[in-house]
Amino acid sequence: MQTKGLMRNSALFWWSGRMPEMNEKKALYDEENRRIVHVGTVADDDYWDSHWAEGIVLRPDRLVVETTRRYLTGSAKILDAGCGLANTVHGLHQAGFSAYGIDFAQKTVGMVNRAAPHLQVTVGDVRATGFADEFFDGVWSLGVIEHFFDGYDEIALEMRRIIRSGGVAFVTVPSISPLRRLKIRMGLYPRFSGEQAGFYQFVLEPSSIVSSFEQHGFKLLGSQPRGGFKGLKDETFFSKPMQAWYDSKNGILRGLRAAADRLLGPFSHHTRLYVFHRI
Repeated sequence: MQTKGLMRNSALFWWSGRMPEMNEKKALYDEENRRIVHVGTVADDDYWDSHWAEGIVLRPDRLVVETTRRYLTGSAKILDAGCGLANTVHGLHQAGFSAYGIDFAQKTVGMVNRAAPHLQVTVGDVRATGFADEFFDGVWSLGVIEHFFDGYDEIALEMRRIIRSGGVAFVTVPSISPLRRLKIRMGLYPRFSGEQAGFYQFVLEPSSIVSSFEQHGFKLLGSQPRGGFKGLKDETFFSKPMQAWYDSKNGILRGLRAAADRLLGPFSHHTRLYVFHRI
């Protein structure tokens, strides 16, 4: 038993790059629900206010703008549900859309309102937004639904309520990639005990995300992997050398990283973008 444990710890080291420290987020596997659970940091409003406290640098999210243009016209009303620093709202506004944003991190929303009072950004709950039925042509949810321990049914239902018939939901979620699936099969994630303490986020099976949204009145139009570079960095022993590259502001390195994202995406993506048609 001791030898088996040493072998498993050695495999963990080579896949993760280092042994986890006490205060870091840890990845556990929830076999019953077929999902990875990250624990160690609670993703509440205080966490996000602190996370975004360095300040606002409004820069458009090109992927969001380009993807939205593929499905909706320039005058469409779009909500970013969980907008954070509102870069998506800023980009969509600049592109001619009628853009709105809500977030539950009050200090962050206040910071956005002071820096960009022309943007329609307010404090709100993605489970009960307060907007009228079928008010929006489209809703973005970028890395939001995975942070709810009790699931995201309320969010999906609220999205369906506020999106018009024929509108579009754009959802990005950390997803189980082929690399993560390989690690699951090798038993490299410790087992999840079911405790909520320290919960940060889930990493979900793509099929479960699609099935859940389709049960709530949506139809999948397409999906694509995102963050192949980050997925490889976070899940293998390349973490330390890749982190400096990941954080670099150098234009050439950023371009190379973008190319690596696309190349590695099918194997090691961190998230997937799902585009759903509201039936």
